[in-house]
Amino acid sequence: MTLATSAYTAPLGNPALHFELTRLAAANMGVCMSTAMASGALGVKDHADMITRCRSCPFAQACMEALAEGQVPAECGNRSLLYGLAG
Repeated sequence: MTLATSAYTAPLGNPALHFELTRLAAANMGVCMSTAMASGALGVKDHADMITRCRSCPFAQACMEALAEGQVPAECGNRSLLYGLAG
């Protein structure tokens, strides 16, 4: 699967890796994805879209480094949604 943009088409990243990156980004912002889904604050499709958005990001290595330091990169495509979930 690829994600097309007006500039280029890039292959999506490893689903398992980006599932974990999404989970870690959420945790770094104080959000438990399981709790958000169980409460209805985050739907299944929204969760899947978050992982796909993460898979399309070209900054996975920089993201891993930032997440290891407890940060979420400014360029994270899920950052605003996570802020909303964090309240």
